Amino acid sequence: MSVGLRREQILDTVRDLVDAEGFHAVSLDRVAKACGITRTLIYQQFGNLPALLLAMVDREFGRAAAAFLAAGSRPPAPGQSRFAAGVAGVLEAVDAAPATWRMLLMPGQGGPPELYSRLDEARALTRAHMDAALQAADPALTSLANPDRELAIALLRALSEELVRLRLRDPDAYTVERLLAQAEFFARAMFRRRGG
Repeated sequence: MSVGLRREQILDTVRDLVDAEGFHAVSLDRVAKACGITRTLIYQQFGNLPALLLAMVDREFGRAAAAFLAAGSRPPAPGQSRFAAGVAGVLEAVDAAPATWRMLLMPGQGGPPELYSRLDEARALTRAHMDAALQAADPALTSLANPDRELAIALLRALSEELVRLRLRDPDAYTVERLLAQAEFFARAMFRRRGG
């Protein structure tokens, strides 16, 4: 196996262990055994356990951030709000990589300190993206029912995160269609034109 493929195998194993049992369950011995390699190979690739955990967190954060940005630029379907279109894209990303999104939105205890700084970065990225979308739609927000940009963004971000958490907790009960209907309802209520 090439060095790059072996690195991905190791990081996948760590992500899966974290998802199944939490950060505390990850040890170099468990990872080495699951990958069919020696601890020495892990040391050569990553140095130590904290560096291994950080490499996995950074990889998953990068993947989730790229998926979020792609979802945010997704054009709305006819009659769909930009917010619901973005939520649809994020839900597709969540369904494609639930372990990644669980780690980022429902982190267990024992994660490296950098995980929480990445979560702060993710929230800042979300706020900036939503602010840019609102700015493009109506620079002064003068024609919308909710002219408070700061609170609108905070509420949209909180709603988005909760919709994803619901999907991760119980995808059978919280279908994509059900969650998108709620996103659309909320967007229409929050951003209906004044007097409409």
